[in-house]
Amino acid sequence: MAADARGRRRGGKRGDTVIGAVLLAALTVGVGIFVLGVATGWLSASLQSSTGEANRAILLVKTSAQLSFEAVQYTTDVRSVTLRNIADVPVIVTRIEIVTPQGTLKASYPSGGFEKIVELAPGGNVTLGGGVVPACGSCLPLEPLRLRVWYIASGLYDEDNPVISADEMRYVETVFTYPPGSVAPRCPLPPSWMMVDVVDPVTYFDLGRIPPPPNNKIYARFPYASSSVNVQVDIQVRNATGELGFASGTVPSISNEMQALAGSIGGFQVPLEVNIVAAGFDVIQRRWVFGGIPNKAHASGVTLWSNAERVVNVVEVELGKNDLLSVSLRVTVILLDCNGDLIASRSVTTTIPQGIFSDSVFVDIPSTPLTDIASVEVIVVEV
Repeated sequence: MAADARGRRRGGKRGDTVIGAVLLAALTVGVGIFVLGVATGWLSASLQSSTGEANRAILLVKTSAQLSFEAVQYTTDVRSVTLRNIADVPVIVTRIEIVTPQGTLKASYPSGGFEKIVELAPGGNVTLGGGVVPACGSCLPLEPLRLRVWYIASGLYDEDNPVISADEMRYVETVFTYPPGSVAPRCPLPPSWMMVDVVDPVTYFDLGRIPPPPNNKIYARFPYASSSVNVQVDIQVRNATGELGFASGTVPSISNEMQALAGSIGGFQVPLEVNIVAAGFDVIQRRWVFGGIPNKAHASGVTLWSNAERVVNVVEVELGKNDLLSVSLRVTVILLDCNGDLIASRSVTTTIPQGIFSDSVFVDIPSTPLTDIASVEVIVVEV
């Protein structure tokens, strides 16, 4: 939050995740999985004008987008997928993969190459279980993923050397969320706890400095707690020179409203380290760091956006900037758990032109339970 009569701009998350050309329409709900969509793709095929190549071309067309998902179940105990061949020629399933939305391979069966997993007659269906639907040791709870199934027309498959057939293979895929129960929480909740999902120091947009009274404040939001009471909250602030200041106030332990805490922090300059404690409660997200370049640009507020299940996958960083300058910035968000172990480190770059004094960037992170996040650090550097 910046001390400037011109106000500031907040907005919703910008940008969408695109999963390729959507050629199938399906919505499958299984235990532990919510299927968001189905897409299809293939490796490039080179078609020549011979009789054999013409037959191959016909088979390629007949099998394009012709394998469909009927059911998917991916839990800590069960992995299965039911597929149906909706082409009018037989097809062979050759490979099953788990990939990220960006296409990075996480797990596969077989571990390398292709093999004949099962053959499906026209109109036939099959349920494949954990023997071929791969487990994913590196996947995170609530991580969005794709289940990708490769297949080929039986008449195009070379069983002795499957890799020769790779150019004719297609794939279909469906998007699912990795089951949350697969990995124990990083940080079990203590008996008495409070959460913080927004911290917003009042700073001058251009200077990155907390103003004198009456605006020497830090705002915070406390959306969840183990009990609803009024509680004394104390904030320790360390400025760029290592000097300590303090702010405090009595606030509701559960509230969707921003709470103001004032104290001896006027004149403190970014970077700022904010540590939060509450009487009778363990504050889960207790450490927040606001980086920046004094008199040029800085992180002036941070929000952990979570869904109804208290899962965070976006961090919003509000930036204050000297509007006399045009700057290009790299904004890095680092999240640590209660043990100081790294949860995520993600960066975005942005250019803020002259005449603009405030903007927000949105940093995507792997889906992370809000309860696991103990430290939020934002680094802002010029690029």
